[in-house]
Amino acid sequence: MSLFLLIPSWRVRVVLLWLAHTPSAAITPLAGIGLREVLGWDTPAWASPAVALITITLAVAVFLGFRLHHELDRPGIPCRWCDAGVETEEDLT
Repeated sequence: MSLFLLIPSWRVRVVLLWLAHTPSAAITPLAGIGLREVLGWDTPAWASPAVALITITLAVAVFLGFRLHHELDRPGIPCRWCDAGVETEEDLT
């Protein structure tokens, strides 16, 4: 089944494609809670489960973004992040 057809919002598709190109964003909540620990700040009791849930949600979103990107690559639909660095001098003139 097509993920492109299952997601009616173009905004959600853009976020998923952005996550496919920046998968390191999925570990940002873990990095934030780790920074709090390194700095010696107290971490609220609710923060660890919330960070785990957010990280899992972002990891699933990254996976869906990879799948959507692959699905759009098959018919040759251009990606705004893949094609950003492909411009040559001939394209600029």
